[in-house]
Amino acid sequence: MSFPLQTDEIEKVLSRNYIGHLACCLDNKPYVVPITYFYDSEKNCILGYTAEGHKVEIMRQNPQVCVEVSEVRDLSHWKSVVLEGNFEEIKGLDSVKALQSLITRLEPLINEEGKQHVEQIRDMARAKESSPKVIYRIHIEKKYGRFEAGEIKLDI
Repeated sequence: MSFPLQTDEIEKVLSRNYIGHLACCLDNKPYVVPITYFYDSEKNCILGYTAEGHKVEIMRQNPQVCVEVSEVRDLSHWKSVVLEGNFEEIKGLDSVKALQSLITRLEPLINEEGKQHVEQIRDMARAKESSPKVIYRIHIEKKYGRFEAGEIKLDI
């Protein structure tokens, strides 16, 4: 049986993690993809980056999105946070500042295996690549979460 997460635990889950799942929808067709993010608790938003593509096209047409972040130890020990909010594309100098903030905040969170990912983000900030990049913010309107911390008994 799962239970609601308290606000302070929701904040901790969002701050401890950097991978989530973004859900967006266009023409009643949902689309869900993993994202790298930084949770800015002071501004109550998610910062992210991506290449131009399908999800950006969808979010430009329908900015209402949902982000899910989870921590799973096993079937009976997990936490999940869901955010509802609106996509905003960040451009110009603000996008450079947002990307630098993302790099600065993500670097200490990522383990050794993820260091290459941080280098890719840095390269993106320094160089013009053939595939245009999009820096974005998701303004959070609602956040909630659930957790499971006990044994699951299956009656089969």
